[in-house]
Amino acid sequence: MESGYEKGLRLKEMVARLFRSKGYDVKHNVRLIGRSGVEHQIDVFAEYRAPLHTSKIIIECKAYDKPVGKDVVMKLIHEVQDLGVDRGILITTSYFTPDAVATAEGYNIDLWDGVKLRELLKDVEKVEVEKFTEFINVFHIRPVISVNDAMVTINKEVKDALKRGGTIERCSLFFYPYYELDLEVRIYESRGVFKRKIEEKIASVTVFVDPVEGRLCNYDPKMGVIRLVPILELTDDEARAFRILLERGALTVSALAALLNCSTAKARKVVQGLVAKNIIGMMQQGRQTLYGPKIGAPNPMLMRTVPLDLKILGEPDSGVRILPRLSIAAVESFVNLLWRGRVRGHRVVFYPYFVCKISEYGKRYIKAVDLLTNRIDDNMSRILTALYDQLPL
Repeated sequence: MESGYEKGLRLKEMVARLFRSKGYDVKHNVRLIGRSGVEHQIDVFAEYRAPLHTSKIIIECKAYDKPVGKDVVMKLIHEVQDLGVDRGILITTSYFTPDAVATAEGYNIDLWDGVKLRELLKDVEKVEVEKFTEFINVFHIRPVISVNDAMVTINKEVKDALKRGGTIERCSLFFYPYYELDLEVRIYESRGVFKRKIEEKIASVTVFVDPVEGRLCNYDPKMGVIRLVPILELTDDEARAFRILLERGALTVSALAALLNCSTAKARKVVQGLVAKNIIGMMQQGRQTLYGPKIGAPNPMLMRTVPLDLKILGEPDSGVRILPRLSIAAVESFVNLLWRGRVRGHRVVFYPYFVCKISEYGKRYIKAVDLLTNRIDDNMSRILTALYDQLPL
């Protein structure tokens, strides 16, 4: 396994190669003297000579397994100003804290996280970057519970099944994928003595998503991963209608048609689609039939993900895993629907479970132990049982 120093060195080489492929003259690990007389150590220095101007860029590279904070951004801002270059770029294989993103705004600073870096490196020879990009933007979570302790939990859970003649066919350390998303969302707060004034503000939040089952999730240190709202792919008309119902509550089809600026027949068809997807329901109010949302938008400010100190950059060294099925584009559409937000960045985080295949009189199912809580995760057991024959166990 490569050391942090070796990864950092390879990152600088790949970034230098990327800028050379774009026609820049590139040097790395150079020392430049600023206007103040202070010497600055620069990871990559790139120049592009145009007929009327030579563009100069300084680039700092951080092969980190933790988010980059605002202090690193402030240092680069100072270097850009002192050296009088056109732009500074801060690149990390990880991601940036909200404070770091806010600090860079208004300055000639670009922030490239692991997502953007992986995308841009596609312009470089595939063979040269394939191994390098393996560890970009992919984390796994270190198990807290030992396999032996998890096996004790499994035996307690299935002891009755074993007495009836059931068998534990196979067990394995298993890593299940989640997306960890950095979002900008709109939230609304009441202001004033009587809280009559509603103010909108943009908040930076991080949320957890199950990209296999397709659900927004929350992490609780005692309960583990808690599944919340299903992520559904809606048509444009369905998304507009659902947004209106989220904001206004239950409406008649004719009232919804007026707000959608369409015919009652079209609004009815849209409503039927949403009912079929089980995200709105029907209720009677006197002689009127109203339709309203069956799911709400969770408060993103209250949602949590797994603590940073449990995340390890890179792919699991052992155990089996499955890959995400839901695209980031589908998640972003849903985020925009719920909170009028956008995804600024994302990571794939593999969460550890101890998984056992169990057979009992022709019935086959899975039990999964959360290796952070040592609890049987019934939802994960259900999800994996549905994928029983597809699992690489």
